Amino acid sequence: METDGGSGDGEGRWRDVQKLLTRGSPLAHPDFEPSEQTHQFLREICKVLVIGAGGLGCELLKDLAMMGFTKIDVIDMDTIDISNLNRQFLFTDDDIGKPKAEVAASFINDRVAGCNVTPHFAKIQDFDMDFYKQFHIIVCGLDSIVARRWINGMVLGLLSTMKTVTLISLPLYLC
Repeated sequence: METDGGSGDGEGRWRDVQKLLTRGSPLAHPDFEPSEQTHQFLREICKVLVIGAGGLGCELLKDLAMMGFTKIDVIDMDTIDISNLNRQFLFTDDDIGKPKAEVAASFINDRVAGCNVTPHFAKIQDFDMDFYKQFHIIVCGLDSIVARRWINGMVLGLLSTMKTVTLISLPLYLC
């Protein structure tokens, strides 16, 4: 089953994001200038990393894919347990014992046309700073305080190599 927002052409899921980015609004920041280029960046260039494929990570992956992000990576070191099934809706009984990142990526890739989720069945500490630098957006869905502190430190370490760009007339830090 492919999700297309009801339009039948696979383009429907971008409709609301496109409206947000390509036309003005009385509620928008006064300096906001609508641009098709911003929408194109989100669809074609922007790389997103989701850390964790558990309860929060499943929701993040689904939401990002449905919003139109097409280049998503997911990292999780855990496997699916029966106790996960009540809150991690991307998994079924048949997935018990399999890596969360791989099953979640497969679920999204099979159902959201044009979206490419790349799984990483590993610990976040297994990757160096260069790996994290390739992403425009890093979203953390971890439940471990130790792991959250580690990734926060890694992302803060990227500050020395970041540059500021303007997206929707607000500063966005690209690492």
